[in-house]
Amino acid sequence: MHKCGGVCVFVQDNMHSTNINMDRYSNEKDIEICAVKLHILSCTIIIITVYRSPTGYIAYFLNNLEAAANQVCNNTVDIILCLDFNINYFNDNQNKQALNSFISIKIY
Repeated sequence: MHKCGGVCVFVQDNMHSTNINMDRYSNEKDIEICAVKLHILSCTIIIITVYRSPTGYIAYFLNNLEAAANQVCNNTVDIILCLDFNINYFNDNQNKQALNSFISIKIY
């Protein structure tokens, strides 16, 4: 509906991939998310791409990012997370603190 924003992951035709449906986590401006599972030789990689509008609701963004991450996280895959979260990291602010708190809990 809105101009700009949005996410995608492009995969070459010759790569074995599986789309991961993330529609239930997406809400325009708050969080737009997509994911794909790549099967490369003996490993599996999941690429998750996420966009948050500068005017998006941060709590909704973090809650749905966590839910989406929980859907795909396990010990048998590597995950590449590509974020455009539009949070000003030059100044201390509530959005920066909320994202830092989320990252410090979820990334291991």
